[in-house]
Amino acid sequence: MFSRESFTCKNLVLLLLIFVGACVPVRQHDTENGDIDRQFRNSFSIAPQVPPPQSIQSIQLYRKGDAASPPVIELGSQQGLVLEFDHLDSEATQFNIFVRHYARNWTESSLPLNFYLGGFYEDYFGAGVKSFTQRPTYRHYKYELPNHRISINASGNYLVTVVDSESGQQLFSLPFFVTEDQGKLETRVETEFARRRDLREQDRPFSRYLYPGFVEMPRFDLSFYYVQNQFWGRAREVNTYDTSTPGHVHFHLSQDQAFLGDYEFNTLDVRSFSVDGTRILSYEPETIPPTLVLRRDIQRFAPITPFPGGSRLGLPVDSRGAEYANVHFKLETAVPSDSLQQIYLVGDFNEWNINRLNRMKYIAESGLWEGRTFIKQGEYAYKYVTIEGNRINDLSLDRSFTYRSQEYLTFVYYRDPVRHYDRLLKVEKTVH
Repeated sequence: MFSRESFTCKNLVLLLLIFVGACVPVRQHDTENGDIDRQFRNSFSIAPQVPPPQSIQSIQLYRKGDAASPPVIELGSQQGLVLEFDHLDSEATQFNIFVRHYARNWTESSLPLNFYLGGFYEDYFGAGVKSFTQRPTYRHYKYELPNHRISINASGNYLVTVVDSESGQQLFSLPFFVTEDQGKLETRVETEFARRRDLREQDRPFSRYLYPGFVEMPRFDLSFYYVQNQFWGRAREVNTYDTSTPGHVHFHLSQDQAFLGDYEFNTLDVRSFSVDGTRILSYEPETIPPTLVLRRDIQRFAPITPFPGGSRLGLPVDSRGAEYANVHFKLETAVPSDSLQQIYLVGDFNEWNINRLNRMKYIAESGLWEGRTFIKQGEYAYKYVTIEGNRINDLSLDRSFTYRSQEYLTFVYYRDPVRHYDRLLKVEKTVH
């Protein structure tokens, strides 16, 4: 840990790694963790994010007191963030943690560290809590931010990065947001039909913002973004707005920017590994790690199951006795297998990353696509996606096209005329 007055060579090296990572998009690289060696145009995550290695599992970042909440806190309040993850190692590990400010479009911020951070510029934590299970053994780590060592003094977009203290390797990073809660924001979502070529529903958010008095030129100083289902890499900037009403801005997405209104998730409830005959077909506890085989998913067919619309899944069981398993997935597609080249399994359990380890393989004998991934007991959302060039097609393998509630977050940014950085004035959550 270091202050403004004291730096060590190791700290300088670690800081250099973070600054370099902030200046250029992070490319997913081909290592033993199986990450894909390219950045997709429509990735679920933002470009500066570092995907975790396989030794890091069950990552969560949320507002303290609500594990299902988006990582948004109010500047100067008592609100805080909680970061949790598992490290697949029985020995305690020391981690460094960095927090960096970004512009609204996730390019490098122009602010100096001492403007937006108070106390120390880096922190460390370790020890963790060892699991009771030994197949495999893991340690659970928990870190809260801000704290008495690191305070946050400016609103905006942030990235928190966890680094292995011994090797200096960046392990993973996650975005979070600090809002000033200035002004009054209202958002409604309108669902439109028969606008898309595939005739699926589309959602268009419409918002009204009563801006604070210090905003003198709203047309030039304010920017607006919408995010669907906490896919930060797919945020959409508003290009249609009206400032003719004094003190107010009305803004919305144009039709060509609209979100898919019936965006689908498959849901997985494996809080228990018990065989139930419906979702879990078999459980093999004698293997290390245990093996869990699921009933096949069928494209264009989905039994009616409850879906907690507007709330985040990705909730691992919070217990030292919670186990991991190699979970086997099977997919029956409605199109010929030779027309599908690359199918990947993505979800809360792998941070929505395209990963070679989660690529599905076609098994001619069964006529099914099969794959597996490493999952802790819990509740998760997931999808089957295909890769087409440098884009992710996450719609081609949808199943029933039935209505699902969607979560929308509205972001209002203000370009500070003195410091020239993007202040985050307001964030509003809408479930439709």
